[in-house]
Parts: sequence; C-alpha cells; structure tokens
Amino acid sequence: MAESRDTEPQQTASEPLPEKVMAQLTEIAALLSLTAEQYKQQTQITKQTASAEMALSRRSLMLAAGLLVALGAGVVMLWGSVLVFAGYLLFQATASIPLTAALLFVLQVLVLYWCLRNMRYSLKQVGFSNTIAQVKGILRFTAEPAGGNSVNRSVD
Repeated sequence: MAESRDTEPQQTASEPLPEKVMAQLTEIAALLSLTAEQYKQQTQITKQTASAEMALSRRSLMLAAGLLVALGAGVVMLWGSVLVFAGYLLFQATASIPLTAALLFVLQVLVLYWCLRNMRYSLKQVGFSNTIAQVKGILRFTAEPAGGNSVNRSVD
C-alpha cells in the first residue's frame, strides 16, 4: 500500500496520466507525419536526380559512341598508313608485287588473330560469376573462397 500512496502524489502533482498519454501520442503522430512528409520529399528529389542522371548518361553514351567511331576510323587510317608504308618498303626491298602482297596479307592475318585472341580474353572477364558464386554460397550457407574460379581462366 505504501507504493500506491507514493505514485498517487506524483500523478496528482503533474498532469493526469490520460492527458500525458494523449499529449505523447499527439507528439508521436506529429513526428510521424513530419517524417512521412520528409520521406516523400526525399523520394521526389531522388526521382529528379535519377532522371537528370539518366539524361546525362544518355548524352554521355551518345557522345562516347561518336568518339568511339571517330577513334575507330583513326585507327583504321593509321593501320592503313602502316600497311601502305610497309608495302612500299617491302616492294623496294623485293621488287615483287606478289611477294609484297603475300607478306602484307600474312601481317594483316597475324594482327587480326592477335586482336581476336585479346578480345576473347577480355570477353571472358565480363560477367558476374564471382558474385553469383557468392550468392549461391550465401543461399546454401556454405563457405566458398571468393574469386575461386577467376584464377584458372585461360587466355583462349
């Protein structure tokens, strides 16, 4: 009984309990409303940012594609010039058009093979095999070494 007498004077000295609870619930509701409004504003700002980034990315990709075409044309012109110069030197050395043409053809085939081999190697590096392996490991709840299959990739 002494405990109930101790709590009664505290309640009577301050606001009654139902009014305190209502005030706290009102404050919580106001904070939740403010939080929801700020979350809505944040999602709108995020949407605006995403659309602006998409527009910039689209422009950048178009510009990069144009520059890639220009670079490709420059490389073709450079390689053509190298072949013409090498052909001139070979013709001066051998004085034979068929031999010069054959050597230039072999040179062109070797460069194309080198390009194809490097392209295959580069394309083997593309993908998410390590990520997929880690996700599978998580789903199976097993421990697998990270990057286990990337070590044994061949050049071919």
